[in-house]
Amino acid sequence: MRGNAAILKEQGNVAFKAGQLTKASELYQRAEQADPKDHVYPSNLSAALYELGDYKGSVDAVCRSWSLLQDCRDAKADLVLRLSTRLAKALCHGVRAGTITRKIIDAYETAISQLRHAATERLAKVTNVPAIDDLTRSWEEWDVTQAEYNEGSQNADDCLNRWARLPLFCKPLDHTKEFFPIGTDAVIDLTEGWDFQSSYPLHVNKLPLDRLSQIAFLFGGVGDGRHVFGTICGLHNTYKKLSKAKQAHFRSHITMLDVHDGMIARDLCILMLLHEYNTAASEKARVAISATLMYTYLGAAMPSYCYDKLQGVIKDLQKRLAATPPDLPPWLHVVADTIPAVTRILEYWTKTVKSTHEILAAYNHTGLMDRPDPSDVMSSPGINPELKQALEAGRMAKRESIRNMILGMSDADLVRRGMLPANASPAAARAFLERDMDGIVDAMERMMAGNRVPAFEEDWFRHTKVFLPPQELFKAHPAFVQGRKEVKEGAQMSAAAETKAINHIISDWKPNITLFDLSHADPRFYPDLDGYPTLDLDIFDTVNQLGEFVRRDQPEDLRLRPRGRDALAWQTCDAFFREVAAALKTLGSRIQIELICGGLSEELAKMRFNGDLTRPKEFPRKYTRMWLSNVPDYTHGPMNMSIYVAPNLQDHSQAAVACNCLLNTGAWANDAEFFHTYTFLLPGEFPRYLACPVIDEHAIMGNLVLGVKSLPRPLSELATRDELITWLTRVLFNTFIHGHSLHAPTNVRLPHNLVAFFGLLMHLHRVGYPGHWLSDFMSRVLSGQLLSDIPPYDDVYPIPVSHRNRRVQPRRVRTDPWLVDFENIIATAYHAIPFPIAGALPADFSRSPDDIVVWEAHVQEAEFASHRFANFTGHSPHDPRTHLLFYRSDVATADRITGDVRRIFEGKPTPAPATFFILTAQEYVQYETCIRFRLSKTRYEKMKQEKWSMVAYRNDTGDVATRPAPVSKWRLYQSEVV
Repeated sequence: MRGNAAILKEQGNVAFKAGQLTKASELYQRAEQADPKDHVYPSNLSAALYELGDYKGSVDAVCRSWSLLQDCRDAKADLVLRLSTRLAKALCHGVRAGTITRKIIDAYETAISQLRHAATERLAKVTNVPAIDDLTRSWEEWDVTQAEYNEGSQNADDCLNRWARLPLFCKPLDHTKEFFPIGTDAVIDLTEGWDFQSSYPLHVNKLPLDRLSQIAFLFGGVGDGRHVFGTICGLHNTYKKLSKAKQAHFRSHITMLDVHDGMIARDLCILMLLHEYNTAASEKARVAISATLMYTYLGAAMPSYCYDKLQGVIKDLQKRLAATPPDLPPWLHVVADTIPAVTRILEYWTKTVKSTHEILAAYNHTGLMDRPDPSDVMSSPGINPELKQALEAGRMAKRESIRNMILGMSDADLVRRGMLPANASPAAARAFLERDMDGIVDAMERMMAGNRVPAFEEDWFRHTKVFLPPQELFKAHPAFVQGRKEVKEGAQMSAAAETKAINHIISDWKPNITLFDLSHADPRFYPDLDGYPTLDLDIFDTVNQLGEFVRRDQPEDLRLRPRGRDALAWQTCDAFFREVAAALKTLGSRIQIELICGGLSEELAKMRFNGDLTRPKEFPRKYTRMWLSNVPDYTHGPMNMSIYVAPNLQDHSQAAVACNCLLNTGAWANDAEFFHTYTFLLPGEFPRYLACPVIDEHAIMGNLVLGVKSLPRPLSELATRDELITWLTRVLFNTFIHGHSLHAPTNVRLPHNLVAFFGLLMHLHRVGYPGHWLSDFMSRVLSGQLLSDIPPYDDVYPIPVSHRNRRVQPRRVRTDPWLVDFENIIATAYHAIPFPIAGALPADFSRSPDDIVVWEAHVQEAEFASHRFANFTGHSPHDPRTHLLFYRSDVATADRITGDVRRIFEGKPTPAPATFFILTAQEYVQYETCIRFRLSKTRYEKMKQEKWSMVAYRNDTGDVATRPAPVSKWRLYQSEVV
């Protein structure tokens, strides 16, 4: 048997050296079983298990080896040293990861003490100084880890709670949020997939009963709620198809989340109107409510009776939300910490008086024939040449198809469609057709893009900018009679009829107050506090999208058939909202809808780490499906999705999260470049590095869809250590150093800060990577010992895929400018970090979450900052580009440092370490008034003595945005975050 053991050990050694750790551990285990009295085999096994990240198994094997080795008088000092070091490291990592418990430590207490002492006794016989240093550091780390472990898990929970609240993104210099109250997407039903072209049905009938009661959908960046309404209808249809037994178990939950309080308040009004519709006593009342729904959802202005109904809903909501607990319908819930933000908007809407004339003047209706020429769109500055070529080829093929279709029509068809003069001879008509063919194709191309034949109401709308009311309410609008008659008969609306209609609208109609948010009363933008939204859209596109959804169960040729010329927007909206209301009524207690105002990544992190303290405990923390719209365009794309969104998916094969790309569609050459820019990975590499399946990678012209795998994954499925460290280094360097963005449609945003990077490390541990891989990497970062040949990318985004192959002469980069940022992060999360890090921390680092507090500095705009950040320069203050520089003014000026960050990173020795640092994470930034940031109280006191200052600057250009704010003027904003 001993001979077999030796052979197995040698085979294990070969596998170990080849990186086949699982195979090596299996062979070593078999060797130990073959010869259980030889200490070598469990010693080798402990090494393989340690490299696999099986720290408990490694401790077990070390202790078995030591039990055989301790009585050997000739035991080699080097071997004892290696076992002792490995034991200390495995204990540290196992305790931090939660795989080694108090019971295990107590069971091996004697062996741990003996092996530590034995290694110390033999130090005189060891000549390998690095090995001695490693032993000393490892046991010192264990002393710290053991002491902290004795404090219990409550500290870890508290740290996770605090960690979940750290900002993941660089802030814009101006915190004003963009408000898009009316969406542009086709309506989605998440029970069916992502749109009509991306079918991915949720097979509810195949779900086990426990899953049937846990169906949960999240809409991040919910916008105008159209996808929520579509999914409510889908849930209704799904429910009706279930057996009575399964219907009894059916429960569904929808989370509507948006960063903008105005969107949440607007959606809440729509939901309450639907509630009133379902509780109305008569059909007449329902028609009035349905009209209010249409005008609130799509209109710039509405009849007075609709405005009064809307204001009644708003005031009713104010009362309901003020009650304790809030007095909402049982199926509707607003999270407690969202209520103050919503209440502010509702109060603004009730007290603000706006002009109907002004809002209609700001409305630039773009009909089918007003759309920009497609060739103009493809000539936008910065559009990717490869994408432009592909789009142009597709467009020319489509135009040729339209041309052939026209040429194949009979003369009668051409006359009926208005393409030929009615009284022309066949020869003259064909000559006319050939002469005007390009213009006719242009018109047909625009109509086909909008998938509709313009209804007469569009002619009406072009004159009035309001929808026609339903016939049941038309008698209240006698001023519309003549104008409606004229356009319905195909005539041009007369000046007299137009004037009469418009005068009625200006005097008797009211603005849609839900299109306004608090920015319209911001004196920075509107000195008279009376701003109006700029509405530049073809609202009949949305009407058509609602109509397509209403007809979704019809055959494709009927579903996609354009609405007739006599069709009214009212008819489509009424059908849409009637179906939503009916679905809500039938589902009743089987559906719960909650509204949250907050950032997508941040709110999901709270759910994962039990930090969502204001949500009911019975609400889901994981979801069946999530639709993010184009929020990832603003939040670091698929990198953010995989780390901060996908972990909130339920663990089953049908769970998925999806998004589309709208902000920067023109920037990308292909989907590979899209993935690489955000993640430095290709789509095929995504599952291996991040254990996140890519269900559909077609982000640019389709939808990006990610799935979920149970974690942790076997190490054999994941990237190798060298691959992982190379990738992490590239991600870190590009978090330090940033490239440049252009305007839409090529505005690429990579806002992740060092909080997000450290979150990546935490996530990689959950994925299954051994903790010592991650802690060793961070040790090099924190000690300034990071030697690399990888260059950061500081050119214009997107990042070409070829950049991943670029290398420079290996050099030791400077990481000291960012260490204080890491201090804030590590101290906040300290007891929850799943790998040991105490031994790597600089001596002056804080380890206490209570020491990290929020400071506030009042700031003034730097001279010429407004000019530098003007939108026409491509450097908008609304881009997430803020970094904060803290510096000793006796050492250097802010401009010299911010303009030299790349060279400092590359090793420039000045300014010296400890004379300046950079924070990539900020709590609040408004570069004209106030900035808030986290900093250790201990560090603050030292900086105060040394008279430090702070400025905000752009991380791409280095332009300073604020005048220096001296430390003496900072104030404590809050002492802790809970």
